[in-house]
Amino acid sequence: MATLYLWLKFIHVVAAFTFLMGHGVAVALSFQLKKETDTKRIEAMFDLSATMWPVYILSLLVLLLDGILISFLGHYWGRAWVWTSLVALVVMIVWMFMIGQGTYHPMRRKLGLPYMIRGDHFPPEPAVPPAEQARLLAETKPWEMLIIGYGGFILIAWLMMFKPF
Repeated sequence: MATLYLWLKFIHVVAAFTFLMGHGVAVALSFQLKKETDTKRIEAMFDLSATMWPVYILSLLVLLLDGILISFLGHYWGRAWVWTSLVALVVMIVWMFMIGQGTYHPMRRKLGLPYMIRGDHFPPEPAVPPAEQARLLAETKPWEMLIIGYGGFILIAWLMMFKPF
């Protein structure tokens, strides 16, 4: 049982690294998008970010399921820090999803790129004028997303390591 527990902790850490590496692409690109003016480069950045989507979604699912298994095997399930970690993760996911989906999917549409609405793919539409494109890109909030995501991971790591309650 102890060996299984150690393997699950190892998988948990690897899944966390995989998630952060995969999602780091989107984070870096969100900062670069604020400064970009070339539509082809913007499209390439959106496409690159989209290619990482399966990596960070799969690693997030492994992270979540593995964390639940570890909580049962470690007899932590009744502890408040586990539930606080889960709530923090859910809040972080919902908040990030709302910002990301509310900002970047409509932006693709307005930039004249293929876009999605609720998982359905749509072809490009005429782009808004360059001045409007620049305004849209300038209004993105990469720092807010970085603080939410990184701060949430710091909180969860602290809860897991120190088990304060």
